[in-house]
Amino acid sequence: MTLEELAVIFDPIVDQIFDSCALTDNFADKEMFQIYVATIWGNAVLEPQQAGIEEDDLSLLHDYLNEVIQGIVGRDATVTSCFEFLQSKTGQDSMTRFQLTKRHRDFLEYFTNLILSTR
Repeated sequence: MTLEELAVIFDPIVDQIFDSCALTDNFADKEMFQIYVATIWGNAVLEPQQAGIEEDDLSLLHDYLNEVIQGIVGRDATVTSCFEFLQSKTGQDSMTRFQLTKRHRDFLEYFTNLILSTR
Protein backbone atom coordinates (compact mmCIF):
# COMPACT_ATOMS: atom_id res chain seq x y z
CA MET A 1 0.00 0.00 0.00
CA THR A 2 1.21 3.50 -0.79
CA LEU A 3 0.85 6.59 1.37
CA GLU A 4 -1.74 7.91 -1.09
CA GLU A 5 -3.82 4.73 -0.77
CA LEU A 6 -3.54 4.90 3.01
CA ALA A 7 -4.64 8.54 2.95
CA VAL A 8 -7.76 7.57 0.98
CA ILE A 9 -8.71 5.29 3.89
CA PHE A 10 -7.66 7.45 6.82
CA ASP A 11 -8.14 11.08 5.67
CA PRO A 12 -11.92 10.89 6.12
CA ILE A 13 -11.42 9.40 9.60
CA VAL A 14 -8.94 12.11 10.55
CA ASP A 15 -11.31 14.77 9.18
CA GLN A 16 -14.13 13.39 11.27
CA ILE A 17 -11.91 13.33 14.36
CA PHE A 18 -10.82 16.90 13.73
CA ASP A 19 -14.46 17.93 13.42
CA SER A 20 -15.25 16.19 16.72
CA CYS A 21 -12.34 17.96 18.41
CA ALA A 22 -12.82 21.34 16.75
CA LEU A 23 -12.86 24.37 18.97
CA THR A 24 -12.98 26.68 15.93
CA ASP A 25 -12.58 26.12 12.19
CA ASN A 26 -8.80 26.02 12.55
CA PHE A 27 -8.18 24.75 16.09
CA ALA A 28 -8.83 21.42 17.77
CA ASP A 29 -8.72 20.24 21.35
CA LYS A 30 -5.26 18.67 21.32
CA GLU A 31 -5.97 16.43 24.28
CA MET A 32 -9.07 14.91 22.72
CA PHE A 33 -7.25 14.57 19.41
CA GLN A 34 -4.45 12.57 21.06
CA ILE A 35 -6.99 10.24 22.66
CA TYR A 36 -8.58 9.59 19.26
CA VAL A 37 -5.22 9.00 17.55
CA ALA A 38 -4.14 6.57 20.25
CA THR A 39 -7.45 4.75 19.76
CA ILE A 40 -6.96 4.56 15.99
CA TRP A 41 -3.44 3.21 16.43
CA GLY A 42 -4.48 0.62 19.01
CA ASN A 43 -7.35 -0.63 16.87
CA ALA A 44 -5.18 -0.80 13.75
CA VAL A 45 -2.51 -2.79 15.58
CA LEU A 46 -5.07 -5.21 17.00
CA GLU A 47 -7.00 -5.74 13.77
CA PRO A 48 -5.27 -4.23 10.73
CA GLN A 49 -7.63 -5.87 8.24
CA GLN A 50 -10.65 -4.37 9.97
CA ALA A 51 -8.96 -0.97 9.60
CA GLY A 52 -8.62 -1.61 5.86
CA ILE A 53 -4.89 -2.32 5.88
CA GLU A 54 -2.50 -5.25 6.14
CA GLU A 55 -0.10 -5.81 9.02
CA ASP A 56 2.76 -4.82 6.68
CA ASP A 57 1.13 -1.38 6.32
CA LEU A 58 1.36 -0.54 10.03
CA SER A 59 4.70 1.25 9.71
CA LEU A 60 3.28 3.40 6.93
CA LEU A 61 0.20 4.14 9.05
CA HIS A 62 2.52 5.09 11.91
CA ASP A 63 4.33 7.58 9.65
CA TYR A 64 1.01 8.93 8.35
CA LEU A 65 -0.36 9.42 11.88
CA ASN A 66 2.86 11.11 12.96
CA GLU A 67 2.40 13.67 10.16
CA VAL A 68 -1.24 14.21 11.11
CA ILE A 69 -0.41 14.58 14.80
CA GLN A 70 2.35 17.06 14.10
CA GLY A 71 -0.05 19.22 12.11
CA ILE A 72 -2.49 19.40 15.04
CA VAL A 73 -0.52 18.90 18.26
CA GLY A 74 2.91 20.25 17.29
CA ARG A 75 5.98 19.36 15.29
CA ASP A 76 7.52 17.14 17.99
CA ALA A 77 4.35 15.12 18.52
CA THR A 78 4.21 11.44 17.54
CA VAL A 79 2.06 8.39 18.09
CA THR A 80 4.33 7.55 21.01
CA SER A 81 3.95 11.00 22.53
CA CYS A 82 0.16 10.52 22.45
CA PHE A 83 0.62 7.49 24.69
CA GLU A 84 3.05 9.42 26.90
CA PHE A 85 0.34 12.06 27.21
CA LEU A 86 -2.21 9.41 28.21
CA GLN A 87 0.12 8.17 30.92
CA SER A 88 0.52 11.67 32.39
CA LYS A 89 -1.74 13.20 35.03
CA THR A 90 -3.10 15.58 32.37
CA GLY A 91 -3.89 12.65 30.09
CA GLN A 92 -5.58 10.72 32.88
CA ASP A 93 -7.61 13.81 33.76
CA SER A 94 -8.55 14.25 30.08
CA MET A 95 -9.85 10.69 29.83
CA THR A 96 -11.99 11.40 32.89
CA ARG A 97 -13.17 14.78 31.57
CA PHE A 98 -14.13 13.28 28.19
CA GLN A 99 -15.97 10.50 30.03
CA LEU A 100 -14.28 7.58 28.30
CA THR A 101 -15.95 4.30 29.12
CA LYS A 102 -14.04 1.94 31.40
CA ARG A 103 -13.51 -0.39 28.44
CA HIS A 104 -12.08 2.40 26.25
CA ARG A 105 -9.86 3.66 29.06
CA ASP A 106 -8.61 0.12 29.84
CA PHE A 107 -7.87 -0.38 26.14
CA LEU A 108 -5.81 2.83 25.98
CA GLU A 109 -4.02 2.08 29.25
CA TYR A 110 -3.16 -1.40 27.98
CA PHE A 111 -1.61 0.03 24.81
CA THR A 112 0.09 2.79 26.75
CA ASN A 113 1.82 0.23 28.96
CA LEU A 114 2.65 -1.97 25.99
CA ILE A 115 4.11 0.81 23.85
CA LEU A 116 5.98 2.66 26.56
CA SER A 117 7.45 -0.48 28.13
CA THR A 118 9.14 -1.45 24.85
CA ARG A 119 11.11 1.77 24.46
